[in-house]
Amino acid sequence: MADHPLVLVVGAGPTGLTAAVELARRGIAVRIVDRNEAPTPLSKAVGINPRSLDLLEPSGATAQLLDQGIEIRYGHIHYEGRELGTVRFAVVPHRFNFLLALPQSETEAILAQTLSGLGVTVERRTAFVDLRQAGASAEVVLEGLGGREEARFDIVYGADGARSAVREAVGLTFDGFTHARRWSIADAELDGWAYASPAAHLFLHRGGHVGFIIPIGEHRFRAVSNTEDALARIPGGHRVSRLLRRDTFHIPVRQVADYRSGAVFLGGDAAHVHSPVGGRGMNLGIEDAATFARLLVEGRLDGYSAARHPVGTRWIGLSERVLAAVQTSNPVAVGLRNLVIGAVGHLPALQRPLLSRAAGLRG
Repeated sequence: MADHPLVLVVGAGPTGLTAAVELARRGIAVRIVDRNEAPTPLSKAVGINPRSLDLLEPSGATAQLLDQGIEIRYGHIHYEGRELGTVRFAVVPHRFNFLLALPQSETEAILAQTLSGLGVTVERRTAFVDLRQAGASAEVVLEGLGGREEARFDIVYGADGARSAVREAVGLTFDGFTHARRWSIADAELDGWAYASPAAHLFLHRGGHVGFIIPIGEHRFRAVSNTEDALARIPGGHRVSRLLRRDTFHIPVRQVADYRSGAVFLGGDAAHVHSPVGGRGMNLGIEDAATFARLLVEGRLDGYSAARHPVGTRWIGLSERVLAAVQTSNPVAVGLRNLVIGAVGHLPALQRPLLSRAAGLRG
């Protein structure tokens, strides 16, 4: 590798932007490209955990995130009209002992602004087409507004999502499966909200139906459900005054066996995808990117996959277990689950290990 490597980051989501920010602030030459004209407004990620806030603080991004986000200190879990328990983020042993709620598009805007302040601009409407490994570097083909470009980079960081073109170009398989159940997501302005706020609320229903809602602005909420209509699974006397957006999706569960192939590294959804239960997905990508940048500067990139792959594997396993528990329709399992939630929900000391993991403070 060159003493002053040139890095290409593909994908300007939270993972790619974090990688570019962390490289640029360390003086590493970096270009970041994205095939889209602008960030998507339909992203599912909304929660920034304490570990991510820690990692983004040296660049100055955390101060802006805190200024625009909503500090969520409680999560209330309900079942058929009664509250089972309350999750208290204050038990997390960290100065940022809350979940910061902010739509992913706004998180990306802050990271892009931070990156611009470091002298690097996202090259939008620029698609990664192909690459060829050439010794210790990679020859990359890009397609942008100015036409086709061929360039050599010492390192390529693929942060271009679950359908990663970078991953496909180097032939890394994305093993796993996709859940058959269709989920829905909606952003809406609500009037007459009857529950504690600002707080997250999880509503469990008979038949394994689930509704989750979290505030993302003044009178603005993000709802997610494992049914076709996310807002329909949020009980209460509130009224939808304005539906901002809605979408449906399936949950993929996949991971590459190795986050590296020669001069090419993967992070975020390009390397691992899983259930949104626990809110760790975007945060895992931010952790991937920050680890990549740090190891590059330290000259220890050989340890990148060994450092990040086990974390992804553990979280995939945990999120699948939690997903199965919240979706169960078996009466015996439902009763046992509700008893456990009730016990944990009233004993903060029992919440600390799980919340510390969700916060990124434990692998």
